[in-house]
Amino acid sequence: MKTIETAYSEFSRMLLCDRIYEDTTVTFPDICASLHVAPSDLNEILIKEIGMNGPEILQSFQKLLTLQAIPHTRENFNN
Repeated sequence: MKTIETAYSEFSRMLLCDRIYEDTTVTFPDICASLHVAPSDLNEILIKEIGMNGPEILQSFQKLLTLQAIPHTRENFNN
């Protein structure tokens, strides 16, 4: 069994390096299963360290992904 700190580190790597959020079919429980950690345990450290739970973090990354598809111009930032 992995320590929760190891799972937390691997979750971060999966988001930032592996970009797991690009697969919108992957859920937070799926990620936790692959890390061999209970979602409630990983959520506890995520909330403590980041202030958001796992599904919220995954959803935020996926939302940012959809925003990348919107053409950005200087006018978009002035509104």
